[in-house]
Amino acid sequence: MRQITNIRKAVCTMANQLKKAGYTLSEAFRKAWVRVKRTMTIRAAGTTFENRQERLEFLRQFKPEDLGVTLEREADNRYDSNAIQIVVHIAPIHKRTVVGYVPRALAEGLAKMIDMGIQVKASLMGIIGGYSYKETLGALINIAV
Repeated sequence: MRQITNIRKAVCTMANQLKKAGYTLSEAFRKAWVRVKRTMTIRAAGTTFENRQERLEFLRQFKPEDLGVTLEREADNRYDSNAIQIVVHIAPIHKRTVVGYVPRALAEGLAKMIDMGIQVKASLMGIIGGYSYKETLGALINIAV
């Protein structure tokens, strides 16, 4: 029962943010419920900072089933108080690494849901890019509430 109440609160929060972005209230609530009910596939943000390109290149050698993903709040992030890290867990070597962040536009609503204790699941769909010497690597992440 508590999970349902938290989901409703999260939908209301997300709908209010969408209304501020220009949607009508009914459109905002429809869009918020769709986000909560369905999964979303996003491209990780911030994959070119620090040594994340090398990390993504390293992850390419593993099978998808050997890689788990969690989303971890980083409330003390100096650039964005709603920041959510995308952490990949590498089962065969018992290590974990940050490969990027949830894009800011989605992180605002998702951070509130995580803070309320709503379980958010994530999985790595694939590592993309890197087709030529100039193109950077990225990560496609599937998120489900």
